[in-house]
Amino acid sequence: MMFQFFLVAFSLYAIVRSVRQYSRKQVSKYWVGVWSVLWLVVLGVALVPQATDRVAAIAGVGRGADLLVYLAVTFLLYAVLRLMARQQKMSEEITELVRSIAIDHPKRPDQM
Repeated sequence: MMFQFFLVAFSLYAIVRSVRQYSRKQVSKYWVGVWSVLWLVVLGVALVPQATDRVAAIAGVGRGADLLVYLAVTFLLYAVLRLMARQQKMSEEITELVRSIAIDHPKRPDQM
């Protein structure tokens, strides 16, 4: 029961925070929508945990909690992959920019 209360309270907090970030122009309408839907799902699961058991049975998983863990791990691994690819691309772009600046504005050691 305490865990359900925590999930409900945190979900509501996260939704309010997402909306505030949107009002401050820190996130786009798309992302406030995505995060709000995600937290509404968490809220629904916290209030009606039996619903995940039905979905898990359809998916062929024993329990709803197991299904949620599998989905969360899969999502997090995919997110790490995307972040690594984005970081690598950014690193390459920074390298190209630094090279371009170095070529355009060369400095000899005695000029430093």
